[in-house]
Amino acid sequence: MTDSPSNSEQAVLLVLVEESESAAEPILDHLRRAGKPAILKRVESKPAFAAAMREMEPDVVLSEYALSLMNFRDALTIVQETRPHTPLIVVTDKLRTEDSGSCVRAGAETVIGKSNLRWLAGAIDEAIAAREPLRRLTPRQIQVMRLATQGYRSREIARTLRLSEKTVEHHRHQLMRRLGLDSYADLVRYAVRVGVTLASPTSSIGYMLTHGEDCPIARDRAV
Repeated sequence: MTDSPSNSEQAVLLVLVEESESAAEPILDHLRRAGKPAILKRVESKPAFAAAMREMEPDVVLSEYALSLMNFRDALTIVQETRPHTPLIVVTDKLRTEDSGSCVRAGAETVIGKSNLRWLAGAIDEAIAAREPLRRLTPRQIQVMRLATQGYRSREIARTLRLSEKTVEHHRHQLMRRLGLDSYADLVRYAVRVGVTLASPTSSIGYMLTHGEDCPIARDRAV
């Protein structure tokens, strides 16, 4: 499904988790009117979604909150397994206001109501821009980043990934350099922002984000 852009190289590649073509059409229409050509593939099951992620390598995933065969959390799990730098935006008309925060804490970029699709094009642009630096990292560096921002020390990461501690330290310093970050706290904030790691209000990472770089956790985990 596509809006047939004149220059497909400039079109954003989207996978849409939605149950019907009729539900997908308003989304594509809003993007067209916003001047954002898109090539869109609609799926409604976990196997079809996983296949689309591998074959299409989308720029962004748009997902309904919940379908009969899968929900946005299923989609997030598959995204993390296949293309962890790909943002997922929940696009729904069924979401209660108090649930949007839980969607973001689970790893979604944001939540857009189907009655407010005028915000979708801007949300897509922001999500892609925020994750662009991740493309400078190797898959191994992203693995190290995920574990480091979950609080693992270098020796624990080395044991988990079956690497030497020296190799892990090299990856940590390289990813900080490639992302242009100066501190562990900056790394955690960025990782949470792009969905590489999650932070609940009661977790040690959540505590560090609240209390800043001078808290013991940040000092102890400094890269």
